[in-house]
Amino acid sequence: MKNTVYFLSPGQDRSSIAEGWAGRLDMSGWAFKSAGLMRKHHKKSFSTLAMKEYNIDINTLKRDPIQIDELAGASLIVTIYDEELDDAIKFPEEWEEKVIHWNLPNPEKRSTSELEEWVFFQEICDEIAMKVRDLESLLPSIRMN
Repeated sequence: MKNTVYFLSPGQDRSSIAEGWAGRLDMSGWAFKSAGLMRKHHKKSFSTLAMKEYNIDINTLKRDPIQIDELAGASLIVTIYDEELDDAIKFPEEWEEKVIHWNLPNPEKRSTSELEEWVFFQEICDEIAMKVRDLESLLPSIRMN
């Protein structure tokens, strides 16, 4: 059975970027999935466009909300939310050891124009790439399944 890392963000844009980058890792025995915690109207896809600049297509990733109880079998859960503007994602206390948090700005909530939102998504894309690269060295030490 593969170990599974779930990337979660409120609307799934940032978690999809993380799944796209994680898909480039050479990590046999690991599966990477992204999910959102709420259904939202997807008005535009700056996350998809930002990843296309790196030839990574995240447009085909599943974009469905997930319920917290569906994550019980996860090896690692990475929450991606803006501590100032997004609601914190709550988990059962017994999962504490398998949850890490990345505090990253929410481009939709921090921008005042579409151009500024696009720039934020490009920057977030780069930040997530670095965090996923750091995660690669951590994963072998946290096999839980």
